[in-house]
Amino acid sequence: MIKKILALCTALLLATPINAFAHGEITQATPAADSKVLTAPAEVSIEFDGKLQTIGDATVNLITVTDNQGQIISSPTSVVEGSKISTKLQLTDITGLVSVHYRIVSEDGHPVEGDYSFTVGENPTLTSAQGEESAEAEAGISEESGSNLFVNGIGILILIGIVIVIVRRIKK
Repeated sequence: MIKKILALCTALLLATPINAFAHGEITQATPAADSKVLTAPAEVSIEFDGKLQTIGDATVNLITVTDNQGQIISSPTSVVEGSKISTKLQLTDITGLVSVHYRIVSEDGHPVEGDYSFTVGENPTLTSAQGEESAEAEAGISEESGSNLFVNGIGILILIGIVIVIVRRIKK
């Protein structure tokens, strides 16, 4: 009986999809993190790896863009289209460091926030995908750690222990 319970618990642990623990991650940002552009874009957009949640007219997904003086230069509203969120820039006659702050609710219902920046007015440079990933890491945009998987694994082990104790008491 105990072997059957342990086999069932092991099967449940192995059948649990690991990607279910992930939250919305950036797949593309325009302009890209740490990029350099000659002129300010008319729009800033970020695409995530899953559809963004919308709740009626409530503002749960938002991008705020600020110039190097901290002045907000983006529209107060953002547009969500599936997995992409974008906002228009109200002020495009700028140079220097531009900061992008986003807050979204991913398809799994978890809020995700982050920041990145790009520079306006300098000669643009090409960045590789690996360079963008390291720039995202430096900007605080990180992938979901395995902490949820670890916590769930510990929970399953505790559950297995409780089942074993109950089965042994029943046998007595």
